Amino acid sequence: MALNDDLLKILEELLEQSDNDYDVVLNQYKGSKEKVKQLLASLYMDYAEDGVIDYNQVYLTGVMSQFEEQLDQELNTISTFEVVTITAILGAAFTESYYRSAYTLEQNIGVGINFERENQSVLDSFINQDWSGAHFSERIWRNQQALKEALSTNLERGIREGHKLEKIAKVFDEQFDSKAYQSQRLVRTETAHIITESREKVYEENGIQQVQWLATLEANTCADCADLDGQIFDLNDSIRPVVPYHPNCKCDIVPVIEGGTNIRRDNETRENIPYQTYEEWAKANQFG
Repeated sequence: MALNDDLLKILEELLEQSDNDYDVVLNQYKGSKEKVKQLLASLYMDYAEDGVIDYNQVYLTGVMSQFEEQLDQELNTISTFEVVTITAILGAAFTESYYRSAYTLEQNIGVGINFERENQSVLDSFINQDWSGAHFSERIWRNQQALKEALSTNLERGIREGHKLEKIAKVFDEQFDSKAYQSQRLVRTETAHIITESREKVYEENGIQQVQWLATLEANTCADCADLDGQIFDLNDSIRPVVPYHPNCKCDIVPVIEGGTNIRRDNETRENIPYQTYEEWAKANQFG
């Protein structure tokens, strides 16, 4: 397999591993959702008459303050677990990507590659980067606060409007599921970025001066990534586009080496094909 294909395979495998490792957080979301719905059911069991709760009875007597304290505790628990888990996933992804990318580069170009043993301080500096406007932990706590506000607002509105338990529980389901999706999208995006950072460290340490944008050859590749495919940038260009370009982005940054590669992977057929840009491939396959 060509260098680009080898590097893309590493990216795909590490993203899949990240998804697998993150299942513990998604399971935690499911558990938290059930606990909160049990709190909701208890609230209705204790205070509802004919399936409806009197707003004044629960909001003016402090009952809802107790409910929201319990909600806060549950969401704080899951957010803390989320931060710890993502930190571990990113550390593992950086380290494995760094060594596997260095080895792959060495095997493909046939010369010895320089690489360093990563220490914790170096690893932390990459994990703690604010590369997208906010550190991932800040986004997690911000999303948690948004979830709490959404649950509280919908509960208050539902009680005011006389909604029964089943209707509010359905809204809670939707809110938790939406937050779990946002959480998974966040870890995928952060993992893709940390993999890119580790590779660029390998490139820099070995005198590679230029990199090429590699979009995935598949029908649902976005127009922006397709336009970037094949473009070459200086490695030290501070304003070049960043991988991932958007959430769930599958693009890659590969080194520009004399002689280059003459094949790449078609993700629709899962076969290697003669090198062509995304635009050429899409036209030949009547995509877009």
